[in-house]
Amino acid sequence: MVFHKLNDVTFAIPTYNRNEYLKKLLESIPSGLGVKFAISDNGNFVLDDTIKKHASNLKIAHSEKVIEMYDNWNKAISLVDTTWFLIPSDDDLYYAENFSTIDKALTENPDADIFIFGHHVIDENDHVKSTWSPENGVFMAPNGFEIFKYGVNARFPSILFRTEFVNKMGKIDTTYEFTAGDSLLIQKCLINGKSVFINEVIGAYRTWSNNFTNQLIGSKKWLDKIDRWQNELAEELSKIPASNFDGKKIKDEVYARNLLEGILTIRKTKQGVFKSMNFVLKNRYPWNAKFTTHLHILKSLIIG
Repeated sequence: MVFHKLNDVTFAIPTYNRNEYLKKLLESIPSGLGVKFAISDNGNFVLDDTIKKHASNLKIAHSEKVIEMYDNWNKAISLVDTTWFLIPSDDDLYYAENFSTIDKALTENPDADIFIFGHHVIDENDHVKSTWSPENGVFMAPNGFEIFKYGVNARFPSILFRTEFVNKMGKIDTTYEFTAGDSLLIQKCLINGKSVFINEVIGAYRTWSNNFTNQLIGSKKWLDKIDRWQNELAEELSKIPASNFDGKKIKDEVYARNLLEGILTIRKTKQGVFKSMNFVLKNRYPWNAKFTTHLHILKSLIIG
């Protein structure tokens, strides 16, 4: 099969001390597609054997000093010199048979700024835990935001970005540290650019049982970041003339959903009803959230 657009696509890969997973990721991408690779090697852990399959089409920047996660992601993006890029984590995977989907999408929508494809969620052993895929759709700014106004269901390995557009959006805000920086970038692209949603899975996003979300979601620190994220989105939406989005209601609904997840996490770890009640009392209450979300919060407090 001949691919016409993939030679203008880069896989920008931030990596940190995961040689075996990085090798699996690279091996999941067939040779001969014409794609490029840009690797930010955080801490200088990448072995020559790991990258040999795609060495002729690869740029790599080594960092002796370990840098923060989002800084590493932005460094990988800064190495891109093609029109388009995907940014998988070093432990994600792709499906060889679906690269034609990416090529077709680029051929049919060369003026788009962001493409959202479907993904599998996999565990440490490559077992598929769940699947997410969007409905097909093409949206002019800011209408793509409607799909993800309460949260981003897509994951980075299955999102194709226009490089120039992401640079214009300022890449990933590194001051977020542990959450929302990636979602904020995606949502800013949807607010300001042409977006294409395609109902086909192209890759796999790996999750770990001890990830940051599980560790922090039942905390005030997490919810404070949620508020900051939503405030910045509201500011972005305010720049759009005659926008129909109600920033206050969106903000409270997103906050309420994260408050609910925090309660459920506390109850799941058997910390008790008083711990979950105390968690709610220590944080602001999102009164502008949807009525059904209020009911879910009440139910989680009463019966877990």
